[in-house]
Amino acid sequence: MILEIAITSLLTQIASKGAEQVFNSSISKITSDSIDWFKSLFFKNGAPKKVMDDLIKDPTNEQNLGIAKAIIFNSIEDNPQFEVYLKEILEKLPNIKNTITNSKNVITGDISTGGGNFINGDNNQIS
Repeated sequence: MILEIAITSLLTQIASKGAEQVFNSSISKITSDSIDWFKSLFFKNGAPKKVMDDLIKDPTNEQNLGIAKAIIFNSIEDNPQFEVYLKEILEKLPNIKNTITNSKNVITGDISTGGGNFINGDNNQIS
């Protein structure tokens, strides 16, 4: 689940800002093999492939994000080395970890109620 959230964040940032801008901020930290692998999935001759082009038009479209995630997971299934590349990108790019957008009722830290009750969600108030 956390991996999917991080991938969604990565894809959204790349669609919004562009791959060059996102990767250039951490180019010295990420190996060229990792960047080349990722770009090969979504770009050809420097231009976005259809799925990335669709994401650029609407970076929050769930269907397009799902297709892009499937491309990443299929690539990893074909070659487990690509999982190492993905983890490197996710760990070394700033603002990717723990970034959640367009979500409701998401808890990202510990909750202490001090012995009381805790209820999360819409319309879950005690009457």
